[in-house]
Amino acid sequence: MANRIVAINTYRPRLSLNKAADTHRFMELVTLRSTLSPGVVLNVHESEVETLIGLLLEGRPVHTGIGIYTPSVDLDGDLEVKVKLDPRVLSALNAANAYRGDMVNIENIGKSADELVNMWNTEHPEDPVA
Repeated sequence: MANRIVAINTYRPRLSLNKAADTHRFMELVTLRSTLSPGVVLNVHESEVETLIGLLLEGRPVHTGIGIYTPSVDLDGDLEVKVKLDPRVLSALNAANAYRGDMVNIENIGKSADELVNMWNTEHPEDPVA
């Protein structure tokens, strides 16, 4: 018997991600979109990281304009940071026809979990989801 989660993950729509952009590429693009030199952009970025860390260590949520970073603690006492993105980022990603990357199972957008399980059961009669 197949697991429901395996069936859903097999057929759900998902992004086919490209290689992650590294810090150098990010800084290069920021430089191209501003009047700042690469050295200044890198310096500002490092200052932002150090400032963010300092404020989080004080137990303060930080609003950066890109997101809200909030320190928290898990059950083991390990500190974590929760991030809530600026709504402009999500709006830009969800704008009609804005996404230029590849998607897998795009034809399944809008289908329910039960529909995806039914697809699994149809294509895998020897291993149905219970």
